[in-house]
Amino acid sequence: MAARSARRRAELVCAAYELVISRGYRAIGVDDIVSRAGVSHGTFYNYFGNKRDILDAVIDHCFDVIRERLIGVDTIPSTFDEFRDRHARVIDRCYDLVEGEPGLVNFLLLEAASIDDRVIERVLNNAQIDGEAAAQEVGLGIEQGYLDARLDVRIAGEVLLSVLTSALLAAVHSETVGLTRERVRTQLTDFLSAALGAEQ
Repeated sequence: MAARSARRRAELVCAAYELVISRGYRAIGVDDIVSRAGVSHGTFYNYFGNKRDILDAVIDHCFDVIRERLIGVDTIPSTFDEFRDRHARVIDRCYDLVEGEPGLVNFLLLEAASIDDRVIERVLNNAQIDGEAAAQEVGLGIEQGYLDARLDVRIAGEVLLSVLTSALLAAVHSETVGLTRERVRTQLTDFLSAALGAEQ
């Protein structure tokens, strides 16, 4: 029963997610969500009080999709070359994500923050989770000797997140300002080398 309930909730969240990234949050209602999910209004209200309530779950789902698409199943690096290559792949995946799901990136970067303060708090909570994961990656790099031992792991983790955000923004604007995948990949990985790499 619990598994079925979790599955039904996930179906509602996925339906809302698809609608939000294709049409925008303000353009949809509960009617659209239940229609997309193929359930009744009563089923929706078993899990969420209103359209706004499901938005928190949609934002979490957005971040889950981004983590899966950008980080994927890459192995943890053991040398700086592997570290650099890993983040070069992440930058390439930013471009793939924008090409494949432009609505997701546009929603998070452009629409979400304008909805209300709860959205900003939810985004920041997810960013904190990602920051902690990035800090752990930096810590491992320091332990293995390919990242600068003088780094503050939390600040350096934020640097990694800023590189990811920069790549996403560059991908969104690539056609209008000439920020090609190759140019951005080279510039950002060179920046990581200068900012985080251990002295040779």
